[in-house]
Amino acid sequence: MKKNREGNKGSISLFFKGTLFAMYPLSDEYNLDYYYDTGEDIIRKSKEMGYNIKQQLIVYYGFLNKIERRKREKLPIYASDLDKATHALFALLRLRLIEDDEINGYLIMSKRKRVNPKNRSHLCQL
Repeated sequence: MKKNREGNKGSISLFFKGTLFAMYPLSDEYNLDYYYDTGEDIIRKSKEMGYNIKQQLIVYYGFLNKIERRKREKLPIYASDLDKATHALFALLRLRLIEDDEINGYLIMSKRKRVNPKNRSHLCQL
């Protein structure tokens, strides 16, 4: 069964080192703020568990590098690993240690508009 990757607000594609590693639907509930909040939550929970920022950064970068390597080598990636990588990416974005650009970060694509074939205008009509 194919997973729906487009919500009613479009979709968000996540990149690390220029490699697309995940794509999630955007909706009213799961918007960009939701993903930033997940990054902030993981930072806060890790601090409460006793990990300092330096230790957290080692884990975040290590996990994202692992996912990028597995994607590049066409190895399987578990869904739970993608969720953790998403949290790690948004934690680094929240800490402003990586910039949202064409290599690292996210790309938001708005919802595609479906065109009725009967209403489509043709260029080669006589």
